Amino acid sequence: MNKKQFLNTYKKIDSMDDKKSKNIEKRPIYRSEQDERLIKDFHYAKFQKNLNNAQQSEALKDLLEKEDWDEKDTEKLLESLR
Repeated sequence: MNKKQFLNTYKKIDSMDDKKSKNIEKRPIYRSEQDERLIKDFHYAKFQKNLNNAQQSEALKDLLEKEDWDEKDTEKLLESLR
C-alpha cells in the first residue's frame, strides 16, 4: 500500500461517515491542516514500520505456513506483532 492509497482510505472513511451523519454538526478533528498532515504522516510511517517488521519476521513467516496452531503459536504471534 502506498502513501496515496493510504490517504485515500482516510477520504473514504470520511465520506462514509458523512453519509451516516449529515444532520449531526461536529467539530473538526484537527486544529489545522498542518496538524492533520502531521498526524496522517505519523500514522503512515507507523504503518510502514509495522508492515516492514511483519514482512521480515521469520517467526511470523513460520507461523503463517503452519497448519495447526496451539496456544504457544498464538503467543508467538502476539509477541511478533508487538
